[in-house]
Parts: sequence; structure tokens; C-alpha cells
Amino acid sequence: MEQKQIIWSSDYYTDEDAREEYEKSQRELLDDDEYYVSDHHWSQVVDGYLSDERMNLNQSVNGIIIAFADLGLWRGRKQGYKILGSTINDIFSVSEDDNEWYGDGFNIRGRLTHHDGTHYVLYRVAKDLDEAKRIAEKIYNMEIDEMGFRKRTRSLYPYVANIYGWKNGRFNKKSKAAI
Repeated sequence: MEQKQIIWSSDYYTDEDAREEYEKSQRELLDDDEYYVSDHHWSQVVDGYLSDERMNLNQSVNGIIIAFADLGLWRGRKQGYKILGSTINDIFSVSEDDNEWYGDGFNIRGRLTHHDGTHYVLYRVAKDLDEAKRIAEKIYNMEIDEMGFRKRTRSLYPYVANIYGWKNGRFNKKSKAAI
């Protein structure tokens, strides 16, 4: 199984190693051995990392991105969707309290957690808006599951892999095959 290739995770807020590394670099930069990053400033730094990823992924795709979700709700699990747009950073338009976006070697996925549960999201590319609407209707009417969704769409992974330089044997040549 492919290892997760993290795009961004809110786990960075609680990553003490990352926080210590940041403090160390700031101490050197400021020439201040006593520098300590406050919780408020650290959250601004981590939010800045997300802004960086939004800029990195401000790239168009050939089609429309649609999200297929296994939703964790207070009344149980449900299937859902959202038509996002044609720019990769549209994947960040849906978020919860605790978020992680990543590549799994074949697809771009999200794990979005809130007080009632966790949403597991698969982001893929439909040919155009009309096709995305047809697929969304099938999801809404429970006519297709994730496997049916994957059959009707293309992976978003090659677009993201091309930006980050991720390699994948399935798409080859620095993931330009599906672009």
C-alpha cells in the first residue's frame, strides 16, 4: 500500500517537533536564545502553511473537480458529494475542525473530522459541469457508490503529483499522463 503523501494536515497544530524546529529557526534568525512561539502565533504560522498550499495548488484542471464523501453525521454514515470547480485548491473549500488532505498514490483524499464524526472524501475530475451534475445526481439517488464514482471520473492525483514532483508508476512520467 502506498504511503500517504500529505498535502496539509491540521495535525501540524499539535506537532511539537515542528513547533520546536520553528522556534529554533526563529532563535537563530532573531539572534534571541529565549524566543518562544505563543499558541496564537503558532496557529498563524500553521494557517500560513495552508495558505501556501492553496497557492501551490492554484492550478486549473481539464474538467470539473467533484468530491465523493462518506459522511460521518450524528445520525450515522451517509453518502454525499460536492461539485467544487476547476482549480485544484478548490479541495480546501470544504473543511471541518480537524483536516487532512493527502495523496494515496492513486487519488487525492481528505479526512475531515468534526464533533459528530469524520468525513472521508475522494476528489476526482469529471469531464465537464454537465457530466459532474449527472454524476452528482447518481450519488444523491444512491445509484452509484465510490467504485461507480471512480469509473465515471479521472484521478486528480496526476495534477497534484505534477506540482509536488511525486512519482507514481501508474501514471508515469512525473504524472503527466492524465493531464
